[in-house]
Amino acid sequence: MDRPAPLGNLLSAAARTLAAELDAGIAAAGFEDVRAAHAPVFQLIEPSGTRLTVLADRAGMTKQAMGELVRHLDRQGYVELTGDPDDRRAKLVRLTKRGWAVVDAGVAVIEHFDQHLDEIVGADEVTRLRRTLLRIIDGAASTYANKPQTTAAMRVE
Repeated sequence: MDRPAPLGNLLSAAARTLAAELDAGIAAAGFEDVRAAHAPVFQLIEPSGTRLTVLADRAGMTKQAMGELVRHLDRQGYVELTGDPDDRRAKLVRLTKRGWAVVDAGVAVIEHFDQHLDEIVGADEVTRLRRTLLRIIDGAASTYANKPQTTAAMRVE
């Protein structure tokens, strides 16, 4: 009996497709040292700066994993570490001018990809898919999670 492809596999493949599009678009914009894997930093950082521990928490990552992303982006000039005015012991991660340029390039790539999806799938279907995925992320379809995932900290439109 033929079984449909597991939904998780399809969602993962779709995510890899989008990540590859993002990588290619960012590289084409002149940022060859940034990958989709760095997206959580760019998506979750506050304009005034954000502590590394807060970034890690928002991304659902360990502090060490987020630290690796931030160190790479710092070495490449996309972020800078500055003192936190509220706690002299803590550091804030802030986007540099170059970091904001990557954000702009990433937004342009995503908008282009979204337009492409509207053309090949249809805008109504994309809207319906977006609503469905948000329900899944928010836990409406979860039977195992102790706490629902959230998009509250992410810039999801």
